[in-house]
Amino acid sequence: MKKGTKDGLLAAFVFAIFSILFGYFIYGEIEWPIVIGLTIGGFISWYFIFPIIEKRGRREKS
Repeated sequence: MKKGTKDGLLAAFVFAIFSILFGYFIYGEIEWPIVIGLTIGGFISWYFIFPIIEKRGRREKS
């Protein structure tokens, strides 16, 4: 599995678990729209955005 896919899925999983636990303990119920939104956002950010930022950082150091 490619590094970007693995990182994206891992981030989506962590964001989903965190939002479920946060919603349950703070609000007393799980807010599913928030869970879905954070899961999609976590995957997109770790699959597309962070690799671009990482490449730019390496390019500027060289």
